[in-house]
Amino acid sequence: MAGAVRGCRRHLIAAAGFSGLINLLYLAPSIFMLQVYDRVVPTRGATTLVALLVILIVALAVMSVLDAVRSRLLLRAALRLERRLAPAILLRILGDTGAAPAQRMQALRDLDQLRATLTGAAVVALFDAPWAPIYILVCFLLHPWLGVLALASGLALGAIAIGGERATLPQLNGVQARTLLAQREQDFTIHAADVARVMGMRDALATRHLLERADVTRRQAALAAASARFLGAGKFLRLLLQSAALALGAFLAIRQDISAGAIFAASLLLGRALQPIEQILAALKPLGTGRNALRSLDRFLATPAPDQSTITLPAPRGRIEVRDLTVRAPMGDRAILEGITFAIQPGEVVAMVGPSGAGKSTLLRALTGAIAADEGEVRVDGATLDEWNREQLGRHIGYMPQTPTLFPASVHTNISRFAAVLAGETPELDRQVVEAASAAGAHELILGLPQGYATMLGAGDGGGLSAGQGQAVALARALFGEPTILFLDEPNAHLDSDGEARLAATIAALKARGATVVVSTHRTGLLQSVDKIMLIKDGRLHLFDERSKVVRSAPAGAPAAVAGGVR
Repeated sequence: MAGAVRGCRRHLIAAAGFSGLINLLYLAPSIFMLQVYDRVVPTRGATTLVALLVILIVALAVMSVLDAVRSRLLLRAALRLERRLAPAILLRILGDTGAAPAQRMQALRDLDQLRATLTGAAVVALFDAPWAPIYILVCFLLHPWLGVLALASGLALGAIAIGGERATLPQLNGVQARTLLAQREQDFTIHAADVARVMGMRDALATRHLLERADVTRRQAALAAASARFLGAGKFLRLLLQSAALALGAFLAIRQDISAGAIFAASLLLGRALQPIEQILAALKPLGTGRNALRSLDRFLATPAPDQSTITLPAPRGRIEVRDLTVRAPMGDRAILEGITFAIQPGEVVAMVGPSGAGKSTLLRALTGAIAADEGEVRVDGATLDEWNREQLGRHIGYMPQTPTLFPASVHTNISRFAAVLAGETPELDRQVVEAASAAGAHELILGLPQGYATMLGAGDGGGLSAGQGQAVALARALFGEPTILFLDEPNAHLDSDGEARLAATIAALKARGATVVVSTHRTGLLQSVDKIMLIKDGRLHLFDERSKVVRSAPAGAPAAVAGGVR
């Protein structure tokens, strides 16, 4: 974060320099008014008036150009911040950073908010604010009493600005947190609308969200009312003080302490000195939001970056070693997995069985590195997962989660793991996609979709496909690129007998080419295709041995049974 901000320093310093020039040129109207009243009117000098008018036009034109350049500099700073931070944020969002899911979801929103704040009026006000003392000093040069009035006015408006920020900051934080929570809950409800509709939960959920929206609206109204009170007080005070400057200038002119032109010049100078303070008062909310976004991003970017390894290891052969693996439930001490130790040799096919909730899916996720172990380690070809470059290792791993988790893109893009984004569309890539789909038994299924491989999937776990179709596409994605290691979580959960036979043939083909396969299943139909069976119960490894030693013989036509009574 500090490096990204340093990268924008040159633009910000230049913008501050242009702000100085702009504020100096803001003196031009006041000087013009002084000269008109003190030189042109008494002498009736039309030529002088024309010359002054030309000078004023040039000064205002230069000021407008400088203002546009300053805005462009701030925009470039925001774009530079985007280029520096967005890759790091996305890598942490998609990598195993240990950050909470809510923090990952918020990170890019925080970057957008920070970028918007950097190019908004609030930052311009911050650049203009240091020049308020210059205008106050010019007021002192006109007359000490005008300077005292300008100084007192600045302090009064500054006090209102600071008081407004302190009074509204807790409300602002509360509104932001409550709004974010309500948005997440509404998004999830929309995602699960079919379940709500089928189970008669529609009216209850609609009422719940209406109550949430009413609460958020009430909080936002309270914050807006509090901000409006301070904003109104500041605007009233500024207008009153500008009129007071006119009155004081007139009084001093009557006493012949200042010229007639200084009356109006003092009012203009006072207004210009107070304008940045009033702008900051109006920008309290965006400044507070930007500051919160900056702090949130700083905390998020403090998490370890993925792929710390700089060593490219040889392609894995497929040996997997697990030593004393323990995984605990999030935000708790309950162990989902405890003390798991085993080793799988290259080319072995292992079936993971056990009752629901035993921890099979969690173990598969730990083996892939999708979640980090609280204790113990997972090694692939002797190297821990942390020692592997995850992008390199990922190209040699096929993973099919229990829920397909397809992305909102075409079927072709999902199966190819978005390879075309980096390497472009090629006939070779098309061939690999079709081969993976054919190996998964999904080729004919995909051709039957509305646009075949070009069919676009929606956001959601299945992307708009049926459960069986989603699993077929997910299996094809796992097989893409002929990975050395495959982790399949309940790949036959939605298959009929013919589909299960095709899956068994696929696993046999994987074994024939020497791939290491770990498959979790509740059904015994795949057990004839495996070398070893692993029994997981209550988060512990109860059995791990050759299939022939684990599977009990059964009468013809009856399903095989696993020792321990788990089917």
